[in-house]
Amino acid sequence: AKWTDEEVATLVDYLPTNCSEWADAGNFQQATYVKAAESICKLHRSGKIKDSKNVLIKWGLLKHTYNTIMTYRSGSGKHWDNENGANICGVADAEKWAKFVGVKRNMAMKPFHNKGWQYLPMMEDIFP
Repeated sequence: AKWTDEEVATLVDYLPTNCSEWADAGNFQQATYVKAAESICKLHRSGKIKDSKNVLIKWGLLKHTYNTIMTYRSGSGKHWDNENGANICGVADAEKWAKFVGVKRNMAMKPFHNKGWQYLPMMEDIFP
């Protein structure tokens, strides 16, 4: 399903208010995904209406991106700020960056070579 920025923001905004419904490994109970899908439904403009399965999949992708950023930023000698991302400047940095994001587990970082992630502050509220 294609997600709008508004739908993603609503999802990420909805989940912290339901942290008491955690399941395991940073996931939520199925009922939470159903309620989240219902809260997103009012934003539907076109395409498929998001259901609990779509919410579960999107949540997994958001967690993966968050964990990838946290791992990257905790690495020695790695720059990260939420305005400039990894702040890749120059040919040498670009070559190192291309090798880094070429590894499958690091591909989620690709969009953040020179920009931050708009959902990071919300995700940090969920995973303090």
